[in-house]
Amino acid sequence: MHLSDCQYMGLSASYSTCARGGLTHMNIKELVPEKVESEINSPDHPTRRFVGFALLLAWHYNLWFLHDSFVGAQLLDDCVTQSWLIALVAAAVSFIVIAFALGRKHRLCNIPWMLWTATAAAVISTLALTLFAFSFPTDLIAYALAVVVGITNAILWVMWGELYSRTKTSFSVSYIGTTVGLVTLVCSLICFVLPTGVSSVFIALMPLAAGLLFARGATIAKDMPYPTLLPKSTANRALKPMIVVCGTTFVASVACYFLVAIIPWENLPYGEYAFTFGSIGGATLLCIIGVICGLTNDRLNIYRTFPWFIIVAIASFALFLMGERFFVPSFFVVLAAVSIFEVLLVMYFGVLGVKGYVPIGFAFGFSGAFIRLGIAVGNAIALYYEANPAFAKVATEPTSLIFVCILAAVIIPLVRQEYNITQLMAPPATQSSQEHRIKELAAEFSLSARETEIVMLIARGFTTDNVAKKLVISPYTVNTHIRHVYEKVGIHKRSELIDYINRTGSDDDDKA
Repeated sequence: MHLSDCQYMGLSASYSTCARGGLTHMNIKELVPEKVESEINSPDHPTRRFVGFALLLAWHYNLWFLHDSFVGAQLLDDCVTQSWLIALVAAAVSFIVIAFALGRKHRLCNIPWMLWTATAAAVISTLALTLFAFSFPTDLIAYALAVVVGITNAILWVMWGELYSRTKTSFSVSYIGTTVGLVTLVCSLICFVLPTGVSSVFIALMPLAAGLLFARGATIAKDMPYPTLLPKSTANRALKPMIVVCGTTFVASVACYFLVAIIPWENLPYGEYAFTFGSIGGATLLCIIGVICGLTNDRLNIYRTFPWFIIVAIASFALFLMGERFFVPSFFVVLAAVSIFEVLLVMYFGVLGVKGYVPIGFAFGFSGAFIRLGIAVGNAIALYYEANPAFAKVATEPTSLIFVCILAAVIIPLVRQEYNITQLMAPPATQSSQEHRIKELAAEFSLSARETEIVMLIARGFTTDNVAKKLVISPYTVNTHIRHVYEKVGIHKRSELIDYINRTGSDDDDKA
């Protein structure tokens, strides 16, 4: 047996440990085919894993950023802007409500009617909003439809997160960046060339396409288990970094969309089309980042990119403060930066959810809530300034300087948490960290001393017979103890137990 065989099965044991554990070729055949089949058949395959989720993002950006999305209203009409803000707030509130309603044990995917109800509501509300809503004397109909759009967006978003957690998706920059960027870019270009009305129908079909892809992926993953949540003593180590990342993303979103909305669109080339081109620019930048990571085989650290984009946002404010001739680069750079923030936050929380640090509903709920709420707050502040020109004349530059100072300040906690986040993302590197995690597991789920001892041996690669010989007990007794461990922890088989133990970081997480 080779070392690669051990690594393939997710074991952190060394070659000698595997040999001592007595793993045979027969044991390997029992464990490997299941994993191979899962990786081949899973919607987690790099060529298609993020297409459905990317369609949700493309739906959002094309609905609210395309110049000709709405029949009977212009993109920057007050009624459209207010509908957008309502949709953002509705989505943010829905994300938080869903996260707390699901808790640690419940899943949206387990509700049989949820997928097609949410998909149908998304399609119908989008069609009505874009084709008819702004033709009525009152804007209340448009506002109500915007609420439905926001709620359905949140539901479908979280459901995709649940699917990714079941398939143990790897949130690689090269995959998610390229896929989200390319799908958004292609959809935006198609919508851009389609006539008004036809583009509205095309936008409404995006959540339907995402729903169909989800149904296919859910069928393939129906027998795959959700990640088992880590012991609270382990999971709590992710709390502070999560707060820092969420707070930073919220502040950055507020600042960026204040700048996007405060720049007079009349001063931008192509007028309202500038928002469409800004969305296309963000998608293009995502494609470029993803392709570079793929070509260089660089597993770009998700977390370390955050401070750099904060610096990009600061640079955009600096350009804005230099005068009107720099409004164009400031606008396009900051608009592209926000779309990247959104994807990075999804990647970060996606990893934590798959590894079991947080319930997947919380992971994807919070990833959507903070970015949406930040965008809404930043845009609302800018709208208040625009509605009060005298105040805006004296307050815009000081406010911009305040945002620059705040953005610079939030880089400090980001950098301080870098080591902790890196450890949270990494598998255990030593046997000692593995043993430490098993002890935490035992304390969390009240494992007996014998059960803990057996789990320790299983993690090192021992078979049932080898465990029985080492502990001088019968294989039947070993299996009984293992079954009790499964019941206490909430898992179903040995490969899940091994994966569960090896999904955590080292025991030096908090030394930074």
